Amino acid sequence: MKRVWIAGFLLLSTLNGMALAQGAPPAATDPSTTGTVGQPGAIAAQLRTTTPLMQGWKFTFDNNLSDDDALASRATNWETVNLPHTWNADAATTGNTSPYKRGLGWYRLEFDTPAKGARKWLEFGAASLVADVWLNGHKLGQHKGGFTLFRFDVTDTLVPNGKNVLLVKVDNTAPTAADDPTDIPPLGGDFILYGGLYRHVSLVSTADAVHFELGDMGGPGVYAATTAISRDSATVNVRAKLKSDAQAGADYLVRLSLLDADSHVAQSAEESVSLDAGGRVAVSHDLQVSRPHLWHGIEDPYQYKLFAELLTQDGKAIDKVVQDFGIREMRFDPEKGFFLNGKHAALHGVATHQETYRKGWAETTSDVDEKLALVKEIGANTIRLAHYPYDQYMLEKLDRMGLIAWAELPVGIGVTTDVPVIIGQAGRSVCPHSEASRSFRASARQQLQEMIRQQFNHAAVAIWALGNETTYMHKDCAGPWPDNLTPVFRELQAAAKAEDPYRVTAYADNVTQALPPVNGNYIDLGGITDVWARNQYPLWYSGPVARLTTILDAVRGRYPDQPVGISEYGAGAALTHHTDNVLGGPPEVRNPGLPVVYQPEEYASFVHEQVYAKILSTDYLFATYVWNMFDFATGLRNEGDVQDVNTKGLVSFDRKTRKDPFYFYKANWSSDLVTYITSRRYTNRAYPIADVRVYSNADRVELSVNDRPVGAMKQEQCLLKTCVFKNVRLAQGANKVVAVGQRGDDSIKDSVDWSLNTKNINIAAGQLETGFMSGEHPDKLALDDATAPDVTGSTSASSSGELFGSDNFFIGGEGDWLVSKGLDAPLDTTAVQGTDDPQLFKNFRRGTFSYFVPLDDGDYTVTLGFLEPDKAKKIGERVFDVVANGEIELENFDVLKAAKGKYRTAIDESFSTKVADGYLKLDFTPSLGEAVVSNIRIRKR
Repeated sequence: MKRVWIAGFLLLSTLNGMALAQGAPPAATDPSTTGTVGQPGAIAAQLRTTTPLMQGWKFTFDNNLSDDDALASRATNWETVNLPHTWNADAATTGNTSPYKRGLGWYRLEFDTPAKGARKWLEFGAASLVADVWLNGHKLGQHKGGFTLFRFDVTDTLVPNGKNVLLVKVDNTAPTAADDPTDIPPLGGDFILYGGLYRHVSLVSTADAVHFELGDMGGPGVYAATTAISRDSATVNVRAKLKSDAQAGADYLVRLSLLDADSHVAQSAEESVSLDAGGRVAVSHDLQVSRPHLWHGIEDPYQYKLFAELLTQDGKAIDKVVQDFGIREMRFDPEKGFFLNGKHAALHGVATHQETYRKGWAETTSDVDEKLALVKEIGANTIRLAHYPYDQYMLEKLDRMGLIAWAELPVGIGVTTDVPVIIGQAGRSVCPHSEASRSFRASARQQLQEMIRQQFNHAAVAIWALGNETTYMHKDCAGPWPDNLTPVFRELQAAAKAEDPYRVTAYADNVTQALPPVNGNYIDLGGITDVWARNQYPLWYSGPVARLTTILDAVRGRYPDQPVGISEYGAGAALTHHTDNVLGGPPEVRNPGLPVVYQPEEYASFVHEQVYAKILSTDYLFATYVWNMFDFATGLRNEGDVQDVNTKGLVSFDRKTRKDPFYFYKANWSSDLVTYITSRRYTNRAYPIADVRVYSNADRVELSVNDRPVGAMKQEQCLLKTCVFKNVRLAQGANKVVAVGQRGDDSIKDSVDWSLNTKNINIAAGQLETGFMSGEHPDKLALDDATAPDVTGSTSASSSGELFGSDNFFIGGEGDWLVSKGLDAPLDTTAVQGTDDPQLFKNFRRGTFSYFVPLDDGDYTVTLGFLEPDKAKKIGERVFDVVANGEIELENFDVLKAAKGKYRTAIDESFSTKVADGYLKLDFTPSLGEAVVSNIRIRKR
């Protein structure tokens, strides 16, 4: 049985991977909380200096501007911007207020040459996606890849005195051919590819012409790894790359020192090296650390400090790199999961995007701090950095917080409306018949090397993921599918192991079948990477939750030596969409053709509860990740209550609102005392009875309504920290629902305000969502409105203003759509006829089923709404009885016959009945075919 080991280390930079100092070791410093992501904070650095180039840029978005014209322009009519910047910031809102633009952005800056420094380098934190750079009319070069840091040596290009002119062309154009500049990863995706200089730009100056390497694919030039570890000692290998830009060769001294948190030297080593003029040399030393204090995740993210010093033979310091350093060991076991420093750890966490509302990728350090504060609050111990390399500041924060990170290469499938972009084939061929393009493969390899070198020195990084969902195949492509994936991933696997033999590689697969046929419309990449994971969406995209175990067990059966995880799971959740019963109907997962896709917040909670329970019973998973921590922008989706947003976040896009599932995980993961009443935004209730769910890790939870005690539950009665108080009665008018959680001497209270303003019972049969306002489905909401603290629970209303709730009080049958809102496009979109309220007939319940409706005793009128949903049905093929409290009210009822043979034509049938014992029982019993009903209206006489 294969077990995969990786040794650990941490080299946190306080200067973009190159923290610099001279003299005594400096105190650790944090970057400014209001600065740009990746910009250094104040440091005691003298040997190197960094000049930020963040202010006063001129910018224009112009696809028709030529290189020559841009170089000749003085940019007088261009917009003035500061970095970080993206030209798609407004596209990260909602309602298409600003179009998602792909094309050429031009940046121009004039700046003075710093007086200090023997060598000077321009450093770009990132440029999306391809950058061409000119300085003083001289082209420095081109960088392909939108997520990794890159540098140019500009010592001989800067003017000695006066202004320098820096021009940058940034291209995020969607590629259409294999020779396009942007035929590189990623070709596209279910997220916005923001263009721009969205991280920092700075000028780095070294004190001497001889220095630690700055031209090593954006890396720090100093790399460390723990190669052996035991209770009493650890071996830390440190590699340092040196570069001479001097006119003559000379001898130098390299000193490597490891200090503990109290600045005591734990170990050091020195070596003399000779460097020729213009030459390079690398040194490597093993530092033996006695009784090491280990970096142990969120429990104890302890860090040493590593000094790499370059000195002349007479002891003068000429360059220095200072980085934080954590010693740790990670192991992935196919049977038992993940181990940190020999101790098993169940990794449970979230995935993110590098995105902030109204800023896109142009985040600041305070934005990252806010994001990670929520990750810490929820109690996650791992994070998936999807779907591309992140900024150094994010990695530094993860190291300090102890969050174990999945780092990812941007190789994945891009998707247009319904046609996939296959790896390396920018022409969007549905069925490719050629290998991935040469430019794509070269860029993928380059971006992988850059990611690993730039993030090599971070203890938090446990996994190098080589790709995501590249094996998703279009259903209309006739097989067998040409395999243009396996050669690319074998190349990337070899490159990753050559760069870093100490960490595992991974791949995130996306297939809803347990074991799709190899060489069919699926490329099996299993067994290439060290570990792999599945993006699985039970109860959303991929069937019942029981299939999750079937799929994972089948994967393990095919690859028994390869550790397996879950890289994505979750469900959409709209803050203004609600349901009374999560089993009332099918979820509306996607619907590009219709105006609204309903994604009740309560259904998302149900999905997370069910899937997480299955995860806990599967002990071999090395890690699981909720998709996603935050809602995020995408040009591909029209679902939920906001436009162009993927609604699967546990927190709203603007981070103002923690959704109900957030508190489910907080109660399960965090040690903080949690008591939270769910469904709080469903404020205008359709029914006088409700199950009240409370997420709580308290020892005891008490519930009351309008100061009337309802009951109490002990923690052992609350499965997965979920206390369910069944059949809670609500009063007419206002209802104050209060839950109090008690743990020892500590207590916490939560309350919600619900109203009940109807005495009638109106059931939208087969419908998951409680509905929509004012008799019509609403248009998409502005995001700020949708995430307001107290959104009124949306409810369905008929043309006469009657309030309808979602399907509820049923036993048996199955809720269904009239027009499908699943993954596949609907085959029949025939409109409903014969009613002023077609929205009340868009769903139906079918099969053999009953309703037990709670009512006060008395006489009632019941009106049932029907239509024939199946175009193929004929009169006489669907016949059933409707029985009310034992009395047959509709006998041998034929919906199509009652509608005079008209398909999808609404009809109403009414009858009187008497209720005793507090319930009305309605039985729908078929004799031919299945019974159906679209809505139920009950009025007291």
